[in-house]
Amino acid sequence: MAAGRRIAVYRIAILTRSEAQGELLMEQISRFCDERGLFPDLEQYRDQEWFFEAARKMPLTNAVIALPGVDGLNAVEHLRALSPKTRIIWCSDLDFSLHAFRLRVDYFLLEPITEEAFQQGLSTWLDGKKTSALFRTAHNKHNNEEDY
Repeated sequence: MAAGRRIAVYRIAILTRSEAQGELLMEQISRFCDERGLFPDLEQYRDQEWFFEAARKMPLTNAVIALPGVDGLNAVEHLRALSPKTRIIWCSDLDFSLHAFRLRVDYFLLEPITEEAFQQGLSTWLDGKKTSALFRTAHNKHNNEEDY
């Protein structure tokens, strides 16, 4: 291997409706990977058809699904059927944590999503632990305590 040559070990795709949210997630993933000397092939999609077509052509190692409501659930179910080994972070406005567990999602985040919570999800990808329900619950408990 030539000195200084970067090899993409991870193929990461982000599926979201919001361009701003997609850019923010890409920035956070890029910064996280750069700090660890990782150089992923990172792509953003706002159209599910294009996302799944890309996943069919070349399997994803990792995916972030950040779609509202049942659209997110359907996308995660479809991705899991298409690519059983893809590591998934699922961000949703509805509590689909039981579905996330059933679908073997690596990390589930209930909106609003903090950078710290998302970073924890990215760490889960690297260390291989399934902690989706644990952090989501702790995150929500913290939010509920602030509401009082």
